Amino acid sequence: MKRAIRAVAVAAGLTVAACGNTPKSDNALLEPPARTLTIGIKFDQPGLSVKGPDGKPHGFDVDTAVYIAGKLGVTPDHITWREARSEQREDLLNSGTVDFVVASYSITAARQQLVSFAGPYLMAGQDLLVRQSERAIDQPEDLDGRTVCSAEGSTSADKIRRSFAHNVKLTTRDTYAQCVADLIAGTIDAVTTDDVILAGYAHEHTGTLRVVGHRFTRERYGVGVRKGDLALQGRITAAIRSMIDDGSWRRSMERDLTASGYYPLPAPVVFNAPDKQLEPGDPTTLDPELVNATKAVAATSNARDWEGFRSLVCPETADTIDEILLQYTPQFDKALGSEVKNAGYTNTVTGVTQTDPNSATFAYHETFTNVPDKYRGYFKDIDYTGTMVRRNGSWKLCGLAADFVEP
Repeated sequence: MKRAIRAVAVAAGLTVAACGNTPKSDNALLEPPARTLTIGIKFDQPGLSVKGPDGKPHGFDVDTAVYIAGKLGVTPDHITWREARSEQREDLLNSGTVDFVVASYSITAARQQLVSFAGPYLMAGQDLLVRQSERAIDQPEDLDGRTVCSAEGSTSADKIRRSFAHNVKLTTRDTYAQCVADLIAGTIDAVTTDDVILAGYAHEHTGTLRVVGHRFTRERYGVGVRKGDLALQGRITAAIRSMIDDGSWRRSMERDLTASGYYPLPAPVVFNAPDKQLEPGDPTTLDPELVNATKAVAATSNARDWEGFRSLVCPETADTIDEILLQYTPQFDKALGSEVKNAGYTNTVTGVTQTDPNSATFAYHETFTNVPDKYRGYFKDIDYTGTMVRRNGSWKLCGLAADFVEP
């Protein structure tokens, strides 16, 4: 997904282990160039991050980590890979054992209290992996009385018991690979985690396992860094934006994930690190027509007046903006369908900044209503940021970005 709004990265320095001098890369975001990095990844997630026969890791998370390292001036042969299991990630970061973690690390409010996140770099959603012959499990509600496995340190299994199946039996293993082995052996009924992870295992065991295909949360994968390290956080986020913009993200996705039959959500909007609050502009200095135009954007969306909304949008970015709205508007959701048919939303303008007579930025907050409690992890509140441009005397919406508000 192309984005017209960019968060402001922190332009501070970064200290990592270094020895000797490395020639400066034209694309390096790090000054001075680093010599080595230790990066935490998973070792057992097909498609995302798994060790090959040669002992080297490969997959989408690995490609992302290598790309980021390159932007920090570190070549692949100077990366030390460290296994980062779900329950180890915070300790590895805050002890300084690793410089950052790229390990299917969902950004949550609880985790943000412990570490800082750059990104996000991937959107996923929780789903279920079952045996190919299983026909009684099509959604998480079907797990009442059944046994489901997740990795130690993951929040996935508890989400099912809390929101969907109160009588589910939970079990945990050190890794998802061990859960998968239990599923094949018949000692459990399902494995739960994000669909992108499960798709890799289903592909690895074609004909034996299948993904149910009922995504019931939305997860933003971020790159974990030590809590409060805003310099590294900002530089990694800038690298992720570059990876998406120059096509590397798409090429890696096609090679590592879609080849296995997984079809992900579009590239995420990247402006989570660090978030920049947009303060309300001085009403005495804002163009009144700009203020009215931003209010009209929110009003037409609230009224579901899509013809009126589109009349306020720049033609060359209309399709991209439509794509964002289709992802986050309940009435257009095809995955949940009738389960959220009564869900609605309200948009409220929260800030406007005019940078010059013909360009401006505004923000509005979207709150969802009538969403079943069990899908609150799917329809979280959203902060939108829009780019307004004045053309031929009229203000138009030429870019839109969205970021989930973690409860």
